[in-house]
Amino acid sequence: MFLTTFLLLTGGHWWWRPVELMPPLVFVAVPLLLLALAPLARPARGRLAVAALCCLAVGFDVSGLNPSALSGGAAPAPPGAVRMFSWNTEYWYDGADPQRFHDYLAAQRSDVYLLQEYVGWDLARHRPVRVDHVAELRRHFPDYQVVAVGELLTMSRYPIVASRALDGLPYLADPVRHGVPADSDFADYYRHKVLRTDLLVDGRVLSVYNVHVPVQLDISMDPTDSEFTEFMRAQEDRRQAHYRALRADRANNRNGQLVAGDFNATSAMGELRDLTDGMTDAAVAGDRLYPASWPDSKPWWRLDWAFVAGPVRSHDYRMVGPQGLSDHLGQQVTVSLTGTG
Repeated sequence: MFLTTFLLLTGGHWWWRPVELMPPLVFVAVPLLLLALAPLARPARGRLAVAALCCLAVGFDVSGLNPSALSGGAAPAPPGAVRMFSWNTEYWYDGADPQRFHDYLAAQRSDVYLLQEYVGWDLARHRPVRVDHVAELRRHFPDYQVVAVGELLTMSRYPIVASRALDGLPYLADPVRHGVPADSDFADYYRHKVLRTDLLVDGRVLSVYNVHVPVQLDISMDPTDSEFTEFMRAQEDRRQAHYRALRADRANNRNGQLVAGDFNATSAMGELRDLTDGMTDAAVAGDRLYPASWPDSKPWWRLDWAFVAGPVRSHDYRMVGPQGLSDHLGQQVTVSLTGTG
């Protein structure tokens, strides 16, 4: 009953969000536990075993497990494959050594960097603070082009032939209350959670989407306060708006596509399954059975994702430890443009 209810409600109701926050492994762990206990449930052990097996079959699909990890991995990357690193930096390098931060990025030896939370944070006012490190990055990474909008920053060793930030504001159900706060001087932070850059890779264009979808709720707030539920309502509107903006842009894009970032969504959440229709999870090229990314110390949730679409194939997928610089693991993905799409 719970599994059926979950699948019916996930992805469309703000008040169901707290239930969705459980680790997706629960959807295989509970059926396995019931299956193990079934012999004790006389005289209903047969019925309980069948029910547990059915729940296991359905739950496996939303559990986040990656059975491809058991098959030996994807084909080796061809010459000229693109190496991409996507990472939520946890408010850039607030409180950290800038040189250590830059050294960490350089150690990834990637062609393309998709970085989220390129922003500071005012704890007292609970507001984002604009930062400007583009010139600094260009000094440290002279062979890369840099594009930054709001909290999103993309660096590419390949020529950037076009870029644009997708605007979620037109897709909001309530743009007045859930759009840019009236007292904010940082509108880009609220309007743009997807940054598209078109890269010229060996004479062909690869569209790379840098994504950071807002969180569902704020655990620092009092759940008995009306502001807590109002915040969840607002965040649901914002999340769906940025998803719509991404879907709309992808629908009109005939290039090969790489979509990566922090989606603040797990494999069990309905909106992620809807969003990724027509895309392939890059983790199928990895060797982790459960590629979780958060929190960095004991990752139980996969909030960070990478997908490919069109004439793009993933050849390698790894989670990279943040070395204390963030609470998110980074994603290292190797892809190639293949065929004609």
